Amino acid sequence: ELGDFEDDYLIIDCPGQIELYTHFPIMKRICECFQRLNFRICGVFLLESQFVQDKSKFFAGVLSAMSAMISLEIPHINVMSKMDLLGKVKRRELERYFDPDPLLLTEEVNAETNPKFHKLNKAIVQLIDDYNMVSFLPLNINDEESVEVVLSHIDNATQYGEDLEPREPEDDFDYDYEEQ
Repeated sequence: ELGDFEDDYLIIDCPGQIELYTHFPIMKRICECFQRLNFRICGVFLLESQFVQDKSKFFAGVLSAMSAMISLEIPHINVMSKMDLLGKVKRRELERYFDPDPLLLTEEVNAETNPKFHKLNKAIVQLIDDYNMVSFLPLNINDEESVEVVLSHIDNATQYGEDLEPREPEDDFDYDYEEQ
């Protein structure tokens, strides 16, 4: 039964159709319903790591994440998923996409597009930079530490555990310190 357990996660996987979040208020209403039922909620927006290979797609993904964040009005985490599928891309090269500086990526996106779109690219980049709301946590499903980092951020966003009473650590073994 929903709500029978205090420390469970309820994961609702939504389709990647952004119009469900921007044109229709249904997802916002669902979130509000859960909040009225005293659920702590957090939106997690997944962007596949392959989007970094095409700057235009990456910017579209950043705009989609920002749109979801603004529309849902809930604590929000952005995750760059499928890091294990990227192959031998250098970590340093990838890190610039985790907390992107769109102004630095403008030249690259302009090199990939027709010059008639450069003004549009500049406007999109300026919009992303003005809001400066979107950063990503890398997720490699094969790396336990990566999964733990994402879960830790979700716990922090939902304030999980903040209402628990502190406990004294239990002695799991008897150890005589005086014998040493």
